[in-house]
Amino acid sequence: MHLGNFLSLILRAFQKIPVDPTNRLDLGTRAPAPLAITTAKIETTLPKILEEKFMINVSMLQDELQNFVSGSADIQGAVLASPDGLALASVLPVGMDEERTAAMSASMLSLGERIGRELARGTVDRIVVEGEKGYGVLVGCGTEAVLLVLASAAVKQGVLFLEAKRVVGRLSPLLA
Repeated sequence: MHLGNFLSLILRAFQKIPVDPTNRLDLGTRAPAPLAITTAKIETTLPKILEEKFMINVSMLQDELQNFVSGSADIQGAVLASPDGLALASVLPVGMDEERTAAMSASMLSLGERIGRELARGTVDRIVVEGEKGYGVLVGCGTEAVLLVLASAAVKQGVLFLEAKRVVGRLSPLLA
């Protein structure tokens, strides 16, 4: 479950607790202030928490992904996810669920690495999913993240792999 969804569930639970006016803290004549946190405030402060706690500039990651996706007609979207499957930044086509895509990306990388070990293929450079509508290319972005790039079927694979490698080179220092 996404952290924002989890926090909003907790907040809704606290807001639904009935207040018994006879069971008040002795604060003089003033009643305690109600819990006035909304999910919108949490969602807007989550990037700030990531930036402060992990020293990750989320807006710079988002800008890099936006530039990457908008820089090529064949690139349809990209998501940068933590190894735990949480989205750090994304630019996805309309209708694609960011949370689900990030979770699948981390799972695919983990499974791909295990397959690489079991088949004695060494370190996995990339995982490619080829379908009738295009490609999904998964590459590690250091130990801190995984990048999934979605591209159309018309893209040249060599160009796609090169561009994915270049964007990883630009994203990795932002995660360090």
